[in-house]
Amino acid sequence: MAPRNPGPAFFHFRAVWRFMAVFALAAGLAGCASVSPKTDPVMDKKARRMAEQARDVNSEITTGKGTGQMTLTTPNRQERFKMAWAAGAPNRLRLTLLMSGHPVETIAATGEWVTFISHTGRHKPHSAVSADPDLEPYIDIPIRLSEMVALLLGKVPVRPFDRAWISPDDPDTILTAKSFSGTLQAIRFTPQGRVDRYRLLDTDRTLIYGVDYTAFRETNEHTIPTAITIADSHGRTLDITLSVVLPNAEVKESVFRLTGSGS
Repeated sequence: MAPRNPGPAFFHFRAVWRFMAVFALAAGLAGCASVSPKTDPVMDKKARRMAEQARDVNSEITTGKGTGQMTLTTPNRQERFKMAWAAGAPNRLRLTLLMSGHPVETIAATGEWVTFISHTGRHKPHSAVSADPDLEPYIDIPIRLSEMVALLLGKVPVRPFDRAWISPDDPDTILTAKSFSGTLQAIRFTPQGRVDRYRLLDTDRTLIYGVDYTAFRETNEHTIPTAITIADSHGRTLDITLSVVLPNAEVKESVFRLTGSGS
């Protein structure tokens, strides 16, 4: 039996599918072009090296624990907490906030499960399968859990990128983008080559959140940021002061689990 010839409807469907695929690709490339201006290829290589340098800050630190203070300021209130934390890269965390010596909020993440517990009844205990949740519902700043871990471990929360160039407005700042992503990163370096500012932006340059490093502690092996300010475009800021930091401290995996986390 001779094979059946596809009808006109088949060819019409295939033509439409090809058109949609080409249109989607063109739209994606246009989106990349909107955040990636034509620049000097030599300077772009330098910018990429600088971006990789920022990404690799304290990359040898894989665990840590410590204590400190956290101050949350919004247009309507200000709250101050003491904090105790333990972290393991890239997304394991135990963070407890305390007020007047009593626990207020605990976040525990194993890398697969995350549990949020309010010790004051602000919200019901909540556990979910999530490797990298958004912490905004719990700390009022739109930052991912892995990015908070990075900050506590002395790193810069650089997201993946495939393009980097020097900002035309500030030669000390590099910009990075990733194809088909709607975000832009701005990373500023001091004359000594240290990152002191990080910004995550929408493609229209609206701030999602930013990080300022205002104090550092030198050890024999590491330079650890100890005063960190995280802010967003809604006038909310989170000031973190790290009093004690123990990089590469031994942290048992059980620390990241809470009863009822499902893990």
